[in-house]
Amino acid sequence: MNERFVLQQLTPVEWIIVDASCAVDDPHRTVTCIREISSAEYEAVWLRHLALPVIYASPRAVLDDVIRVAAHPSRVPSRKPVPIPHLAPPTRVAH
Repeated sequence: MNERFVLQQLTPVEWIIVDASCAVDDPHRTVTCIREISSAEYEAVWLRHLALPVIYASPRAVLDDVIRVAAHPSRVPSRKPVPIPHLAPPTRVAH
């Protein structure tokens, strides 16, 4: 069950998907804007970098992709860096 992302219809041909976990005045709340470009084609304008397609068959398909990506983020969690051994500088031999 998704309660985080909400599809909102603004006009007969425009929708947005908002992230309900963000404050109402947070500019990151809107995830994408969607507009109908034909009876079976919808264009998503991404406002977050999610690496998702631009063309969809329906606004609901866009929402489904957002939910799927949010449930399985592709970022690898940060790890402690691997220590690099430090060597003493080479000694100079006078000639």
